[in-house]
Amino acid sequence: MKALGRWLTEHGTTVGSPIALLLAWEWASATGLLRAVFFPRPSTILAHLRDLALDGTLWGHTAPTLARIGWSFSLAAVLGVAIGLAMGLWRRLREGLDPVFAVIYPIPSVLFLPLVSFMVPAGEVALVVTSAVTSFFLIAFTTTHGVRQIDRLVVEAAVHYGARGWRLFATVLLPGALPFIFTGLRLGLGFSLIVVVAVEIVSASRGLGALLWLSWQILKVEDMYATFFVIALLGALLSYGLAALRARLLPWVPDVGDPR
Repeated sequence: MKALGRWLTEHGTTVGSPIALLLAWEWASATGLLRAVFFPRPSTILAHLRDLALDGTLWGHTAPTLARIGWSFSLAAVLGVAIGLAMGLWRRLREGLDPVFAVIYPIPSVLFLPLVSFMVPAGEVALVVTSAVTSFFLIAFTTTHGVRQIDRLVVEAAVHYGARGWRLFATVLLPGALPFIFTGLRLGLGFSLIVVVAVEIVSASRGLGALLWLSWQILKVEDMYATFFVIALLGALLSYGLAALRARLLPWVPDVGDPR
């Protein structure tokens, strides 16, 4: 009980703000301030969400989305960290790739779907590759910055004492860039969810994005809001879950995305 009380004291605002928003929504819908036909009560949506879970509809759409997020994030993380480290280490590679990244990065990932479909098998593979584009750039950018922010004096001192090649990379460069790498991974995971849902809206028949779009088209408002709730919950779980995993595995690594 003491541990729970301490946790609530530390995270009261984090837990309380969404609850307050839901209570305000419940009150506004119940009193007619919001039209219940378009903004049903959260309690009604949660009851409908339970029904979708019991009849299997919810899991039938959530499972494909989770699989696509897992594959797209893994692809973006492996390539993003590898290329980001290389760009941070080698100036000429960074100078060569910077203009390419500057041109491609602002383009919304979903627009790459037709182009990607020309290069890889259409369907799931194209959807996963398209969903990985934005996350890849975020992870590569933050990793590159993480390597470049390492104090040059530290690197020179390590070299002076015999750290070269793989030893220099493993003992100085990678540990020094880890805070930025994990920040990039956390951002990339969130964007994987965003882009997967967006791509599902335009190109998939199963998935939370597809369910959301279908619900809007046939005006099944409860289904639409239930899907919104699931997407929001997934986003929170993925983001805070990765942060908790980082804190557990690497407690000495500060989270540069956390101002505290």
